[in-house]
Amino acid sequence: MEQHRSGIPSFEARGELSLELVSATEAAALACAGLLGKGDAEAVSDAAGHAMREALERSSLTGTVVLSPRPQAHLPVGLVINGGDRKVDLGVYPVEGASQVARGHINAVSLLVAVEPGGFPLMPVVSQVEKFVAGPGARGAIDVDDPMIDNLRRIAFARDVRVQDLTIGILERPRHQELIADVASAGARIRTLEEGDFASAVMAALPETGIDAAMHATLIAACAVKCLGGEFLARLVARNDEERKVVGEMASHVYGMAELVPAADIAVAITGVTGGPLLPGLTFGSGYAETSSLVMSSRHATVRRLTTRHHSRP
Repeated sequence: MEQHRSGIPSFEARGELSLELVSATEAAALACAGLLGKGDAEAVSDAAGHAMREALERSSLTGTVVLSPRPQAHLPVGLVINGGDRKVDLGVYPVEGASQVARGHINAVSLLVAVEPGGFPLMPVVSQVEKFVAGPGARGAIDVDDPMIDNLRRIAFARDVRVQDLTIGILERPRHQELIADVASAGARIRTLEEGDFASAVMAALPETGIDAAMHATLIAACAVKCLGGEFLARLVARNDEERKVVGEMASHVYGMAELVPAADIAVAITGVTGGPLLPGLTFGSGYAETSSLVMSSRHATVRRLTTRHHSRP
């Protein structure tokens, strides 16, 4: 498909790394869109992963896959993609919410993060991480060891609203029932999300998405939150003896933004697949498809919203 983008103001902007990445997230979104509502989550993941890898191989990047929230057949951790001269480390998620796409539900996105080589943190690997994400106004106002009501009061004060005016995004999981009860008793509203660790974190850090804080989000999301100037705190949760040995003395440590994202040069691309509060999903017209994306760059201090029309070739 041929492409036409709106939202890129100058030729100088085309040198931004994030604009290299968005071609890959757009390709992944387009590849899995035809599987919307057809019930095959594995096929969704496979199509998106294959398309993202092909797009990266056509790029000017040589990227090493360092972070992936789940095993990727086409983009496994450790894979080196030889696209070009610029070397980066990659965090990949061809489609967050494959099951959402398969069931025809909202909030699925494709995302890609790139940092300078060695720019991702080396942290113990455990199956769960306790996290708290909020927007720029709440930097320094949250503490994962404090009672929920105290955190929500400080977030509300930072935003010049009442606690009752806040909306907190929480993934709908059995282990989060106590958390949901704490937020409810504090008086804040709750938006439960079936999927969307990454999307919920970005929504919490962006204004006007209807989410003021998110309690759970992937570590990849910390890169986007840093670009947005938000707050991100995380603590490892060891669920068994093996994980407790891995975590060791870091069991009670709260990781801040500087530890979660030590990279100086961060680029993020997010493309909506099925649509939701963060981004619209793909739309289709006569001979074209249209994608909506967010691209972020810490080096250029930019956050761009792009609408791309992909025309079918004759």
